[in-house]
Amino acid sequence: MYNEYHSLASHIRELDLGEYLEFGCGDGGFLKYVLDLNESFKSVTAVDINTASVEKAKETLVDYDIQFITQEKLPLNIEPDRFSSITLSNTLHHLRDKKSVFEELKRLIKPDGQIIITEMISNELTEPEQTYCRFHALRAEVDRLHGIFHETTYTSFEIQEMVSGAGLRMDSKEILLNTKEVDPDNIESTEMEATINELTQSVSEKPEFLALEETARSIKAHLRQYGIKRPRQLYLETTL
Repeated sequence: MYNEYHSLASHIRELDLGEYLEFGCGDGGFLKYVLDLNESFKSVTAVDINTASVEKAKETLVDYDIQFITQEKLPLNIEPDRFSSITLSNTLHHLRDKKSVFEELKRLIKPDGQIIITEMISNELTEPEQTYCRFHALRAEVDRLHGIFHETTYTSFEIQEMVSGAGLRMDSKEILLNTKEVDPDNIESTEMEATINELTQSVSEKPEFLALEETARSIKAHLRQYGIKRPRQLYLETTL
């Protein structure tokens, strides 16, 4: 996934990770991408609220010495000013209480440390990117029907407002473009249609099912016409 954003690699290689925390590690995909590119870490800690995701991350990152923490309630049992660098990759739209999270990250980062945020955005997208953004909105709605907090994709302006509102200074920012070539007829499109069908069927007993099924049909039509690729992302390097 992250290899589709060619300019991201140059940013990651330039980071001085030191004592490094990945907040919202999920299945470990982004964390592995970072560690494979940059060996400047002295220690690595990974936090997520989902036990199954953390177990998968442990498998993905078996070659690295990482302290994994599965916890939702804040604060974490970690001393202040602990980390030189903190990353969040496509995590913001999964956070119910963003204010508390930002306060915790500010507590944990060293005074001269960096908080790196990457988040996909919903503005100025190509047609294939719009396909993914619409799919993500469907998945978020299905998650909410299952009682899982999941918001739709933000604009780059909304993300920057969140970050500045949290009291972080944005030292560097870039819109990362997805350089992947799109083929509407490839196997990925076929697999995505199957995923969309599975999503809608998972809520077939819900009153919202018929409306979601109509939304799914519209997304699949857009997918067949334009194909799909992950949207561009906003990359931010922030400090206190």
